[in-house]
Amino acid sequence: MACGNSDQQFLEAFIQQEGLNDIFRRNALQYFNAYGHRLAKLAEASARPIIVGLNGAQGSGKSTLSQYLSEMMPRHLHVDCHVVSIDDFYLSKAKRKKLATVIHPLLAIRGVPGTHDVPLLLDVLASFIEPSVQTVALPVFDKLKDDRTRKVRKIQKSARPTVIVFEGWCVGVPAQQQLALSVPASGFEFSNDNNGVWRSYVNEQLQTHYVDVFSRLDRLSMLKPPCFEAVYDWRVDQEIRLVARRRQDASDTSIRGMSVKQVGEFVENFRRLTCHAMEVLPSLADEVWELQADRLVLEEQLGS
Repeated sequence: MACGNSDQQFLEAFIQQEGLNDIFRRNALQYFNAYGHRLAKLAEASARPIIVGLNGAQGSGKSTLSQYLSEMMPRHLHVDCHVVSIDDFYLSKAKRKKLATVIHPLLAIRGVPGTHDVPLLLDVLASFIEPSVQTVALPVFDKLKDDRTRKVRKIQKSARPTVIVFEGWCVGVPAQQQLALSVPASGFEFSNDNNGVWRSYVNEQLQTHYVDVFSRLDRLSMLKPPCFEAVYDWRVDQEIRLVARRRQDASDTSIRGMSVKQVGEFVENFRRLTCHAMEVLPSLADEVWELQADRLVLEEQLGS
């Protein structure tokens, strides 16, 4: 979709603001701007805010795309756009430690279904739809501290057409068939979950509580990685950027994140469901962007 002068200026300012490269520029001009227009039309035709699920593996660019839409749509399309990240709904470190003690040690690690505060997430999504609610309060999770904070991000609703972008690595992912759980998906699972307790618990969460969450979606979009190995590289890059931004914001060069080795171990927790999503979501999503290893969109698939 072609950009007017003001649109192009906004895109360039956003790229500079976020430290992005030409890859995002090309994706935005060819795909993401048109995506924003499609969502705006859907919101304008709806009597209530629409909730759009945005699925993408770690480091795929879903948070960047979400932020771009949240800034571009109100300014250029006169449609409000608010971002809800599933990452902000992780359980506290103490609650995950309790799950690890009672069910399986791997549940101490944030990420998989079962480590989110689902009741709170449902309340937040419902608040966006409920006309009597004027202000929605969202929790804030600190990834470097790996814990919930006391901070709250407040969103003031308006009468304008509204899009809620609900983004996350497991958003919209259905449960696996029981047969798929019978064997470990990787050496990591063989070593840490050979009896299948962890993966069975995670799958049970998808079959029950997360169905309630994902049933709220009016639309589902996916940033699809070329392979799981690319996700590892993306997540390393994401950690570097996260630490750099936190150091800059806090003027503190002593802030540390995960090492490359720790990132690799962390990402293994996501392998099973990321690969499952890559296999099944393209047939369920309304938009799928096939990404190259450099995150350039290779192909766009639009649902009927």
